[in-house]
Amino acid sequence: MGLSTIICIEAKDILATDKSIKDAVARDLGIYGEVFPVVERSLLEVIKAKLQDLSDSGKLLDHQNAIVQKTKERLNRLEPVGNVHKTITPRSFAYDPSITVTEDLKDHEGNVFHRKGTKVNPLETRSLSAPLLFVDGDDETQVAWAIQQFKQTKVDAKPKVILVKGAPFELSEKLGFPVYFDQSGVLIKKFGIAQVPARVSQKDKILWVEEATSEQEALSPLPRLRGEG
Repeated sequence: MGLSTIICIEAKDILATDKSIKDAVARDLGIYGEVFPVVERSLLEVIKAKLQDLSDSGKLLDHQNAIVQKTKERLNRLEPVGNVHKTITPRSFAYDPSITVTEDLKDHEGNVFHRKGTKVNPLETRSLSAPLLFVDGDDETQVAWAIQQFKQTKVDAKPKVILVKGAPFELSEKLGFPVYFDQSGVLIKKFGIAQVPARVSQKDKILWVEEATSEQEALSPLPRLRGEG
């Protein structure tokens, strides 16, 4: 028996087996259980029904007030910024905000104003309007330091107080000026700040970062940089 004959026999057996399987699948085995259609209420309908129940019971306003209060409490006491502690050893360093453009930047008319690979320093076109003060809002000495820094600065360049921990709205109401919060530590990470209180201010075309101690009455003058007269 040749190889072709064996292959033909095997193919025939496979076809025969396949046919028997199809016959078995097609056979009516009867009904063994009742089938029900899937019925599920939409989430929107469930929410509307719950709100209607609250409205009918006169509890809707209480429910709304509870949500507003919970939201206020959460916003006023945000998650503290990690990897930052009270200043132990004061230090100061420069931060260069320059970036290298990864592709051609064009205006609304398609004109290229920065070529790919160009190093761009945003401080050349827009200055830092006011110093940034980073403090722990739960530390009274750091808050006092921030107030002192605020008072010592000219009216047209009052610093922005940014908390890494604490209650910004509560502190803002107490101090009488805006207080911000560095959510997720975005600014702390960008500037490389590891200790607070800290101040970020502009010096020529760079930003100068100073990590101070809250006991300091005032930060020392900015150091003279290389290239200055």
